[in-house]
Amino acid sequence: MEAVSNAPVLRYGALDRAHLTKHLWQLAKRVGVNRVTMRELAAEAGTAPSSVYYHVRDKRELLDLLIESVLAQIEIPQGGDWVTRLIALYTNAWHVLVEVPGIAGLLQDHPHTAAATDMDRASRAILGESGLRAEHFEAAHATLYVHLLGSVQLAHIRPVEAEGPNDWAFEYGLRLILAGLREEIGGGE
Repeated sequence: MEAVSNAPVLRYGALDRAHLTKHLWQLAKRVGVNRVTMRELAAEAGTAPSSVYYHVRDKRELLDLLIESVLAQIEIPQGGDWVTRLIALYTNAWHVLVEVPGIAGLLQDHPHTAAATDMDRASRAILGESGLRAEHFEAAHATLYVHLLGSVQLAHIRPVEAEGPNDWAFEYGLRLILAGLREEIGGGE
């Protein structure tokens, strides 16, 4: 299958990593992670596949670059209490991730990129301010992460609805998780 793109053809040497990353993100949003190939990316970026290989060695490195470019779009909240910031962080992540079909599975397969580590570190730091007992911390953190990725995955596989991704269902689930955490912290067992 031949790649089709409306991108202009770049002159020799004009492809840089920022240009490649921009087109990689656009391609993944349009066709989904599973259909991103070096050839498709080259067509999208207006260059030859060999030019793409100059910037990324193989498909794994390409997918890591995709993860980096997607997760870099997630804003880490700075103000507010821990609940407000966790809601903002995970809602920001939801809005970014739901735009890229297949990203949830990719994040499970390639979890250790720098941007994924930054997101994980931010989530842990905010959750750490909650006062949650140490023995429950990992389970609480995992629950938040599974809710995010599971909700993104469900949004990508469910039948398309006129109103788009179901923000309400994601936000409701997040509020339920946080209500349970507040109850746990407040003395409930």
